[in-house]
Amino acid sequence: MKNAVAIDLGSANTVIYQVGGGVVLSEPSVVAFDVGSKKKVKAVGKEAKNLIGKTADGTEIVFPVVEGQIVDEKAAGAMVENFLNKISTNKFGLRPQVLLSIPCGLDNAEIKQYERAFNSAGVYGIDFVESPILSALGSDAPITTSTPCFIIDIGGGSTNIAAVSLDGVIAGVNIGIGGNSIDATIIKCVEREYGLKIGSLTAEKLKISIGSLYENEVNYAQINGRDIAGGKPRSVTVPSGKIYSPIKHVLDKIFEVADMVMSKLPAEVSAEIRSNGVYLAGGTAKIPGVAEYFSRTMAIRANLAEYPDLANAIGGSKVAANHSLLKKVRIHA
Repeated sequence: MKNAVAIDLGSANTVIYQVGGGVVLSEPSVVAFDVGSKKKVKAVGKEAKNLIGKTADGTEIVFPVVEGQIVDEKAAGAMVENFLNKISTNKFGLRPQVLLSIPCGLDNAEIKQYERAFNSAGVYGIDFVESPILSALGSDAPITTSTPCFIIDIGGGSTNIAAVSLDGVIAGVNIGIGGNSIDATIIKCVEREYGLKIGSLTAEKLKISIGSLYENEVNYAQINGRDIAGGKPRSVTVPSGKIYSPIKHVLDKIFEVADMVMSKLPAEVSAEIRSNGVYLAGGTAKIPGVAEYFSRTMAIRANLAEYPDLANAIGGSKVAANHSLLKKVRIHA
Protein backbone atom coordinates (compact mmCIF):
# COMPACT_ATOMS: atom_id res chain seq x y z
CA MET A 1 0.00 0.00 0.00
CA LYS A 2 1.51 3.33 -1.10
CA ASN A 3 1.84 6.18 1.39
CA ALA A 4 0.91 3.96 4.34
CA VAL A 5 2.09 4.15 7.94
CA ALA A 6 1.53 2.04 11.04
CA ILE A 7 1.06 4.05 14.23
CA ASP A 8 1.39 2.83 17.80
CA LEU A 9 -0.18 5.68 19.78
CA GLY A 10 0.93 4.69 23.27
CA SER A 11 0.35 6.33 26.62
CA ALA A 12 4.07 6.96 26.99
CA ASN A 13 5.42 6.94 23.43
CA THR A 14 4.20 7.18 19.86
CA VAL A 15 5.95 5.15 17.17
CA ILE A 16 5.32 5.63 13.45
CA TYR A 17 6.54 3.01 10.98
CA GLN A 18 6.45 3.90 7.29
CA VAL A 19 5.75 0.92 5.06
CA GLY A 20 8.92 0.33 3.07
CA GLY A 21 10.84 2.94 5.03
CA GLY A 22 11.11 1.70 8.64
CA VAL A 23 10.62 3.68 11.84
CA VAL A 24 10.33 7.37 11.00
CA LEU A 25 9.29 8.69 14.41
CA SER A 26 9.52 7.59 18.04
CA GLU A 27 8.64 10.31 20.53
CA PRO A 28 6.89 10.76 23.90
CA SER A 29 3.10 11.10 23.73
CA VAL A 30 2.90 14.51 25.36
CA VAL A 31 1.86 18.04 24.39
CA ALA A 32 2.69 21.38 26.02
CA PHE A 33 0.17 24.20 25.58
CA ASP A 34 0.52 27.93 26.13
CA VAL A 35 -2.35 28.65 28.48
CA GLY A 36 -4.25 31.57 27.02
CA SER A 37 -7.40 32.47 25.19
CA LYS A 38 -6.44 30.29 22.20
CA LYS A 39 -4.42 27.63 24.05
CA LYS A 40 -1.73 27.30 21.36
CA VAL A 41 0.58 24.31 21.08
CA LYS A 42 3.97 25.19 22.55
CA ALA A 43 5.81 21.89 22.13
CA VAL A 44 5.11 18.26 21.26
CA GLY A 45 6.93 14.98 21.88
CA LYS A 46 10.54 15.18 23.08
CA GLU A 47 10.47 18.96 23.44
CA ALA A 48 7.29 18.82 25.52
CA LYS A 49 8.59 16.04 27.75
CA ASN A 50 11.71 18.09 28.54
CA LEU A 51 9.42 20.78 29.98
CA ILE A 52 7.84 18.48 32.59
CA GLY A 53 8.41 19.89 36.08
CA LYS A 54 10.15 22.98 34.70
CA THR A 55 7.26 25.11 33.47
CA ALA A 56 5.64 28.29 34.75
CA ASP A 57 1.90 28.74 35.28
CA GLY A 58 1.50 29.78 31.65
CA THR A 59 2.27 26.28 30.32
CA GLU A 60 0.05 23.21 30.59
CA ILE A 61 1.48 19.72 30.05
CA VAL A 62 -1.05 17.25 28.64
CA PHE A 63 -0.82 13.47 28.16
CA PRO A 64 -3.60 12.83 25.60
CA VAL A 65 -3.55 9.04 26.05
CA VAL A 66 -3.87 7.51 29.50
CA GLU A 67 -3.88 3.77 30.15
CA GLY A 68 -4.42 3.12 26.46
CA GLN A 69 -7.42 5.41 26.02
CA ILE A 70 -7.71 8.92 24.60
CA VAL A 71 -8.66 11.31 27.39
CA ASP A 72 -8.18 14.58 25.48
CA GLU A 73 -9.22 14.42 21.83
CA LYS A 74 -8.08 17.97 21.02
CA ALA A 75 -4.59 17.38 22.43
CA ALA A 76 -4.38 13.96 20.75
CA GLY A 77 -5.31 15.48 17.40
CA ALA A 78 -2.75 18.28 17.79
CA MET A 79 -0.06 15.77 18.72
CA VAL A 80 -0.81 13.46 15.78
CA GLU A 81 -0.91 16.41 13.37
CA ASN A 82 2.47 17.63 14.63
CA PHE A 83 4.03 14.16 14.35
CA LEU A 84 2.69 13.64 10.82
CA ASN A 85 4.02 17.04 9.79
CA LYS A 86 7.45 15.98 11.03
CA ILE A 87 7.55 12.89 8.83
CA SER A 88 5.76 14.27 5.79
CA THR A 89 7.76 13.75 2.62
CA ASN A 90 4.85 14.30 0.23
CA LYS A 91 5.23 17.60 -1.58
CA PHE A 92 1.44 17.97 -1.77
CA GLY A 93 1.10 17.44 1.98
CA LEU A 94 -1.36 14.55 1.64
CA ARG A 95 -1.94 12.51 4.78
CA PRO A 96 -0.95 8.81 4.62
CA GLN A 97 -3.23 5.82 4.96
CA VAL A 98 -2.96 4.89 8.65
CA LEU A 99 -2.94 1.45 10.27
CA LEU A 100 -3.67 2.29 13.91
CA SER A 101 -3.04 0.01 16.86
CA ILE A 102 -5.71 0.14 19.57
CA PRO A 103 -5.90 -1.67 22.94
CA CYS A 104 -7.89 -4.89 22.97
CA GLY A 105 -11.44 -4.73 24.23
CA LEU A 106 -12.30 -1.11 23.34
CA ASP A 107 -15.97 -0.45 22.69
CA ASN A 108 -17.28 1.41 19.65
CA ALA A 109 -17.47 4.77 21.45
CA GLU A 110 -13.82 4.52 22.51
CA ILE A 111 -12.72 3.62 18.99
CA LYS A 112 -14.67 6.64 17.69
CA GLN A 113 -12.52 8.83 19.96
CA TYR A 114 -9.42 7.68 18.10
CA GLU A 115 -11.17 8.27 14.78
CA ARG A 116 -12.20 11.83 15.68
CA ALA A 117 -8.71 12.69 16.97
CA PHE A 118 -7.10 11.49 13.73
CA ASN A 119 -9.74 13.19 11.58
CA SER A 120 -8.92 16.48 13.33
CA ALA A 121 -5.28 15.89 12.31
CA GLY A 122 -6.36 15.60 8.68
CA VAL A 123 -6.34 11.78 8.50
CA TYR A 124 -9.41 10.15 6.97
CA GLY A 125 -8.07 6.77 5.87
CA ILE A 126 -7.74 4.71 9.07
CA ASP A 127 -7.76 0.96 9.69
CA PHE A 128 -7.96 -0.30 13.28
CA VAL A 129 -6.28 -3.46 14.55
CA GLU A 130 -6.07 -4.63 18.14
CA SER A 131 -2.67 -4.18 19.71
CA PRO A 132 -1.91 -7.78 20.82
CA ILE A 133 -2.26 -9.09 17.26
CA LEU A 134 0.18 -6.49 15.94
CA SER A 135 2.66 -7.08 18.77
CA ALA A 136 2.56 -10.82 18.08
CA LEU A 137 3.24 -10.25 14.39
CA GLY A 138 6.02 -7.79 15.21
CA SER A 139 7.56 -10.33 17.58
CA ASP A 140 7.67 -12.96 14.81
CA ALA A 141 5.36 -15.23 16.78
CA PRO A 142 4.12 -18.24 14.75
CA ILE A 143 0.57 -16.86 14.58
CA THR A 144 -1.95 -18.09 11.99
CA THR A 145 -5.72 -18.60 11.95
CA SER A 146 -5.19 -22.01 13.56
CA THR A 147 -2.03 -21.30 15.57
CA PRO A 148 -2.64 -19.03 18.56
CA CYS A 149 0.01 -17.27 20.61
CA PHE A 150 0.08 -15.56 23.99
CA ILE A 151 1.40 -12.01 24.07
CA ILE A 152 2.27 -9.77 27.03
CA ASP A 153 2.85 -6.25 25.71
CA ILE A 154 4.01 -4.00 28.55
CA GLY A 155 3.76 -0.36 27.51
CA GLY A 156 4.19 2.82 29.48
CA GLY A 157 0.62 3.41 30.62
CA SER A 158 -0.96 0.03 30.05
CA THR A 159 -0.32 -3.65 29.35
CA ASN A 160 -2.14 -5.78 26.79
CA ILE A 161 -2.31 -9.44 27.76
CA ALA A 162 -3.98 -11.76 25.30
CA ALA A 163 -4.16 -15.07 23.51
CA VAL A 164 -4.59 -14.26 19.83
CA SER A 165 -4.74 -15.80 16.38
CA LEU A 166 -5.34 -14.25 12.97
CA ASP A 167 -9.04 -14.81 13.65
CA GLY A 168 -8.81 -12.25 16.47
CA VAL A 169 -8.42 -12.04 20.23
CA ILE A 170 -9.37 -15.34 21.86
CA ALA A 171 -9.11 -13.95 25.38
CA GLY A 172 -7.45 -10.76 26.50
CA VAL A 173 -7.45 -7.66 28.66
CA ASN A 174 -5.90 -4.22 28.68
CA ILE A 175 -4.86 -3.16 32.20
CA GLY A 176 -3.71 0.26 33.38
CA ILE A 177 -0.34 -0.95 34.64
CA GLY A 178 2.98 -0.47 32.89
CA GLY A 179 6.28 1.35 32.85
CA ASN A 180 4.73 4.50 34.33
CA SER A 181 3.58 2.43 37.30
CA ILE A 182 7.20 1.39 37.88
CA ASP A 183 8.28 5.05 37.77
CA ALA A 184 5.66 5.99 40.38
CA THR A 185 6.76 3.11 42.63
CA ILE A 186 10.42 4.16 42.30
CA ILE A 187 9.50 7.72 43.35
CA LYS A 188 7.91 6.37 46.54
CA CYS A 189 10.89 4.07 47.17
CA VAL A 190 13.46 6.89 46.87
CA GLU A 191 11.35 9.09 49.13
CA ARG A 192 11.11 6.34 51.75
CA GLU A 193 14.73 5.14 51.55
CA TYR A 194 16.57 8.44 51.09
CA GLY A 195 14.16 11.17 52.19
CA LEU A 196 14.51 12.63 48.70
CA LYS A 197 11.76 13.89 46.45
CA ILE A 198 12.32 13.17 42.75
CA GLY A 199 10.20 13.65 39.65
CA SER A 200 8.93 11.21 37.04
CA LEU A 201 11.76 11.94 34.60
CA THR A 202 14.40 11.10 37.20
CA ALA A 203 12.56 7.92 38.17
CA GLU A 204 12.40 6.89 34.53
CA LYS A 205 16.14 7.50 34.12
CA LEU A 206 16.82 5.31 37.16
CA LYS A 207 14.67 2.53 35.70
CA ILE A 208 16.38 2.71 32.31
CA SER A 209 19.96 3.08 33.55
CA ILE A 210 20.10 0.56 36.41
CA GLY A 211 16.71 -1.18 36.49
CA SER A 212 16.95 -4.98 36.53
CA LEU A 213 15.03 -8.08 37.58
CA TYR A 214 18.31 -9.87 38.25
CA GLU A 215 18.37 -9.76 42.04
CA ASN A 216 22.15 -9.79 42.31
CA GLU A 217 22.77 -7.08 39.69
CA VAL A 218 25.18 -4.39 40.95
CA ASN A 219 24.99 -1.01 39.20
CA TYR A 220 24.78 2.52 40.54
CA ALA A 221 23.29 5.81 39.45
CA GLN A 222 23.56 9.27 40.97
CA ILE A 223 20.36 11.31 41.07
CA ASN A 224 19.40 14.79 42.19
CA GLY A 225 16.28 15.76 44.06
CA ARG A 226 14.83 17.86 46.87
CA ASP A 227 15.53 16.94 50.48
CA ILE A 228 12.13 16.36 52.08
CA ALA A 229 13.19 17.49 55.54
CA GLY A 230 15.19 20.60 54.65
CA GLY A 231 13.82 21.46 51.23
CA LYS A 232 17.27 21.95 49.68
CA PRO A 233 18.68 20.25 46.58
CA ARG A 234 20.59 17.06 47.35
CA SER A 235 22.10 14.16 45.41
CA VAL A 236 22.33 10.48 46.32
CA THR A 237 23.85 7.38 44.74
CA VAL A 238 21.30 4.61 44.27
CA PRO A 239 22.30 0.94 43.78
CA SER A 240 20.28 -1.22 41.41
CA GLY A 241 19.23 -3.44 44.30
CA LYS A 242 17.16 -0.60 45.75
CA ILE A 243 14.86 -0.46 42.75
CA TYR A 244 14.59 -4.23 42.25
CA SER A 245 11.56 -4.43 44.55
CA PRO A 246 9.63 -1.55 42.89
CA ILE A 247 10.08 -3.17 39.49
CA LYS A 248 9.16 -6.65 40.73
CA HIS A 249 6.12 -5.26 42.57
CA VAL A 250 4.61 -4.04 39.28
CA LEU A 251 5.64 -7.14 37.29
CA ASP A 252 4.01 -9.33 39.95
CA LYS A 253 0.68 -7.59 39.28
CA ILE A 254 1.06 -8.13 35.54
CA PHE A 255 1.91 -11.81 36.13
CA GLU A 256 -1.25 -12.28 38.23
CA VAL A 257 -3.42 -11.04 35.37
CA ALA A 258 -1.49 -13.04 32.76
CA ASP A 259 -1.88 -16.18 34.88
CA MET A 260 -5.63 -15.53 35.17
CA VAL A 261 -6.05 -15.08 31.40
CA MET A 262 -3.97 -18.20 30.74
CA SER A 263 -6.04 -20.28 33.18
CA LYS A 264 -9.28 -19.50 31.33
CA LEU A 265 -8.12 -20.59 27.87
CA PRO A 266 -9.61 -23.64 26.12
CA ALA A 267 -7.46 -26.74 26.53
CA GLU A 268 -6.42 -26.86 22.85
CA VAL A 269 -5.34 -23.22 22.87
CA SER A 270 -3.46 -23.67 26.14
CA ALA A 271 -1.61 -26.69 24.79
CA GLU A 272 -0.50 -24.81 21.68
CA ILE A 273 0.73 -21.87 23.78
CA ARG A 274 2.58 -24.17 26.16
CA SER A 275 4.40 -25.58 23.17
CA ASN A 276 5.48 -22.21 21.74
CA GLY A 277 5.83 -20.18 24.94
CA VAL A 278 4.68 -16.64 25.68
CA TYR A 279 5.86 -13.60 23.73
CA LEU A 280 6.97 -10.36 25.38
CA ALA A 281 6.85 -6.91 23.82
CA GLY A 282 6.68 -3.26 24.87
CA GLY A 283 9.37 -0.91 26.15
CA THR A 284 9.22 -2.24 29.71
CA ALA A 285 10.13 -5.72 28.44
CA LYS A 286 13.60 -4.31 27.69
CA ILE A 287 14.42 -4.22 31.42
CA PRO A 288 17.11 -6.90 31.99
CA GLY A 289 15.67 -10.08 33.47
CA VAL A 290 12.03 -9.58 32.44
CA ALA A 291 11.99 -12.61 30.10
CA GLU A 292 13.57 -14.81 32.77
CA TYR A 293 11.06 -13.49 35.32
CA PHE A 294 8.04 -14.54 33.24
CA SER A 295 9.62 -17.84 32.30
CA ARG A 296 10.16 -18.60 35.98
CA THR A 297 6.82 -17.38 37.34
CA MET A 298 4.66 -18.81 34.56
CA ALA A 299 6.73 -22.00 34.18
CA ILE A 300 6.86 -21.52 30.42
CA ARG A 301 9.39 -20.39 27.84
CA ALA A 302 9.36 -16.61 27.40
CA ASN A 303 10.30 -15.18 24.00
CA LEU A 304 11.50 -11.57 23.93
CA ALA A 305 10.90 -9.60 20.73
CA GLU A 306 14.07 -8.43 18.99
CA TYR A 307 12.85 -4.84 19.27
CA PRO A 308 10.29 -4.92 22.10
CA ASP A 309 9.44 -1.22 22.02
CA LEU A 310 8.89 -1.32 18.24
CA ALA A 311 7.12 -4.68 17.95
CA ASN A 312 3.66 -3.16 17.74
CA ALA A 313 4.58 -0.74 14.94
CA ILE A 314 6.58 -3.41 13.08
CA GLY A 315 3.55 -5.71 13.20
CA GLY A 316 1.39 -2.84 11.97
CA SER A 317 3.66 -2.31 8.98
CA LYS A 318 3.34 -5.98 8.06
CA VAL A 319 -0.45 -5.72 8.10
CA ALA A 320 -0.54 -2.40 6.24
CA ALA A 321 1.58 -3.90 3.46
CA ASN A 322 -0.57 -7.03 3.11
CA HIS A 323 -4.17 -6.37 2.02
CA SER A 324 -5.37 -9.95 2.56
CA LEU A 325 -3.92 -9.96 6.08
CA LEU A 326 -5.48 -6.57 6.77
CA LYS A 327 -8.90 -7.89 5.77
CA LYS A 328 -8.52 -10.70 8.31
CA VAL A 329 -7.50 -8.68 11.35
CA ARG A 330 -8.95 -5.17 11.06
CA ILE A 331 -11.96 -4.18 13.11
CA HIS A 332 -14.66 -1.68 12.22
CA ALA A 333 -15.65 1.34 14.30
